[in-house]
Amino acid sequence: MKNKLLKAFALFCITLAMSGCKKEGDNVPQNGESSLSHNPLEQLRTFKKQMQAVKAHPEAKSDEAITLDDALWDVENYFNLTYSDAESYYSQINEHEFTLPLPTDAQQQVLIYDAVNLYDQVVSQARDALMSDEFNDKGFISLSVKEVSAGTRGTLITFSGKTGQRSNHNPPVAHVDGPFGIDDNWMFAAPMGKCDDPDIPSGADEQLQEQLYAELIEPYVGTDAGHRNIYVDRMRFIFDGTTYTGIYYNDNSDDLCIEHGYMNDHYYSEKRILTQTIPAQYQLNGYSPISIEIRGSMLENGAVTHRNEIEYGVRLEVSKDEFGEIEDLLIQL
Repeated sequence: MKNKLLKAFALFCITLAMSGCKKEGDNVPQNGESSLSHNPLEQLRTFKKQMQAVKAHPEAKSDEAITLDDALWDVENYFNLTYSDAESYYSQINEHEFTLPLPTDAQQQVLIYDAVNLYDQVVSQARDALMSDEFNDKGFISLSVKEVSAGTRGTLITFSGKTGQRSNHNPPVAHVDGPFGIDDNWMFAAPMGKCDDPDIPSGADEQLQEQLYAELIEPYVGTDAGHRNIYVDRMRFIFDGTTYTGIYYNDNSDDLCIEHGYMNDHYYSEKRILTQTIPAQYQLNGYSPISIEIRGSMLENGAVTHRNEIEYGVRLEVSKDEFGEIEDLLIQL
């Protein structure tokens, strides 16, 4: 049994190395209030009309301009409206980054023509990223603007796109004292398995992720007939056991088993952080979690922890007659 556990831990370390997983810095925003002072659906409608006008007459490059902030909001949120499938469950998640130039003037104004052109480039880059994934049932989870910087050709925009493997999930049956029962003693990370059965390709991180998705996301994805949910003003938070108490953190590599009672402790800590601590800390009024990724991670000091990457958004309902269904990014029109 000890040899099996050592092999499982070695496999985890190899997987960790191949994924390039590392501890992130404090790259979270300071305030979660929406930057829009007007109706986001109206802004999406306006951008849709602007794109239709540019594509109908691509040779007519007008002088009509919008602010850089509005241009980036339009590109990010219209892409997510059109292509992102945030409500599915993803057993594996990849992150892709790409940087594109955007012409801007001295007043940080952007021509409508250039904003639409940026959107088309983003779609192309995101499609290439999704095609490069080796998942069987691919989905694009979310696109966000990661960094804005000055470049020789105007402004450089770095985008971050999250893609994943859609999967069915079977969370444990809830018990009175928590969702994990006496058979839920898991090694800290997938695919190390259970404490007494390393042949099960899962782990505590994956089990916590499934249960939190079932509790905080899945029950709230229903809509009225003829409508679907979209999520605007998305925000991403990355943290681990060095950031908040209650998140798994262990500097004893000889004991990586998390017994079911501690699984429940970590579950309730995660739930409290996601639903109370972060929303209060960053003033996320009207936001809800839309993507939960928990992965075992090894820190520079040799300790292991659970790295959390949580995405929030403001949920809105839109008419399918007006905005259509979610489009398959891999189908190029």
